Amino acid sequence: MLRCLLTNVLLALCLVGCAQEAVIDDTRLLRNPTVPIGAITRFEPARCDGRWTIQQSGGGDWDLRSFEVAEQSAVWRETLSGGAVRDGVIAQRAPGILRLTYAGGDLRDLWVVWIDPDHQTAALGDPDGQFGFVATRAGTARADQITAARQVLDFNGYRTETWRDVP
Repeated sequence: MLRCLLTNVLLALCLVGCAQEAVIDDTRLLRNPTVPIGAITRFEPARCDGRWTIQQSGGGDWDLRSFEVAEQSAVWRETLSGGAVRDGVIAQRAPGILRLTYAGGDLRDLWVVWIDPDHQTAALGDPDGQFGFVATRAGTARADQITAARQVLDFNGYRTETWRDVP
């Protein structure tokens, strides 16, 4: 009788384990995928025109150094670490969630996780943790705002303790 009960309990536990999709935290990722992420709703695209520089980065698959936004956040131009430049267009998919479409058809989603009220410093990333940045308008870097951006990224699952300053 006890043997039958234990067998049934083990079988039930196995079924429950199989029914749930396992999301595992992989510390090699820039972001813990088990932590929910959000995009900020007070993001105002028209206030983001201008040149932005990357202050800190977690690495990842996008070695961005700076970007420029124009025409009320409709046009995108990025500069990568080797000096290569790519142009694209921006479409807002939801508040704080942007889709970049590059010449040639490549796509990239960019989440504005946080932006200060004056739209001078931003925490940027994506839910998959493929990249993450702290960006400021060119010439406006403030240590307190960079710290705030990192704290919001931490709260959203990013592992900023290993991030580096971008030259």
